[in-house]
Amino acid sequence: MSRLTGLFSFSPFLGAVFFPTVVKVLVVVIFAWLLIPYAGVFISLSTPVGIIAWMVFLNFTIGMAIGLFATIFFYAVQFAGRIYGYQIGFAVANVLNPQTQNQVPILGQFTYLIAAYLFVAINGPAILLIAIANSLRKIPLNTLSMGTGFVPIFWKEVGTIFSVGLQIGFPVIAFMITVTIVLGIMSRIMPQMNVFMVGMPLNVFVGLIMFAALIPIWFTIFGSAIESLSTKIAVLIAGM
Repeated sequence: MSRLTGLFSFSPFLGAVFFPTVVKVLVVVIFAWLLIPYAGVFISLSTPVGIIAWMVFLNFTIGMAIGLFATIFFYAVQFAGRIYGYQIGFAVANVLNPQTQNQVPILGQFTYLIAAYLFVAINGPAILLIAIANSLRKIPLNTLSMGTGFVPIFWKEVGTIFSVGLQIGFPVIAFMITVTIVLGIMSRIMPQMNVFMVGMPLNVFVGLIMFAALIPIWFTIFGSAIESLSTKIAVLIAGM
């Protein structure tokens, strides 16, 4: 239960605040009961309370690490949408993210919702639950220590937030720079044209068209990233 609690507290979709706490607790209890055959170990009732508390903490940490590892990709997607929104002029157009309860750019939230939809459609929650089941086989419940090999793997994945965000947002950045250059040339050719009045709506119009054109490509990129999540989590668990 402690390992699943860590997963459900920090994982994408499963850890969303729009799921009532009572529902989360019920789901954790049900899945904990279903995963008992994967445990393979018995913890004696005579075990000191301090050792049991330490085991609970370590198992919670393992579930939390798996959940956070899966969430990194969603932060990268949201970062890409943030870059996109800044480029087309939506820097101050924010909405509430129901999962983090923070104000985020509207296009960042939209790209996040696209990734969340694909995460559910490709059985992403099942990938995380299978990862917990596999972790029970490789890291027993009565473990009293964890390896540190997963730390470089985790931080390396965190470093991809910026790189993946730029890779997804680079086509938009390049295209909007081109639009800005064209507007600069037009302002020199026709000095009587108000570039500011023309440029803002033009950036929004062209940016939204570009955004709609890139959605099918993003579906492919997001889908392949989510499908590779199970392999990455397996490497993470191997380092624990």
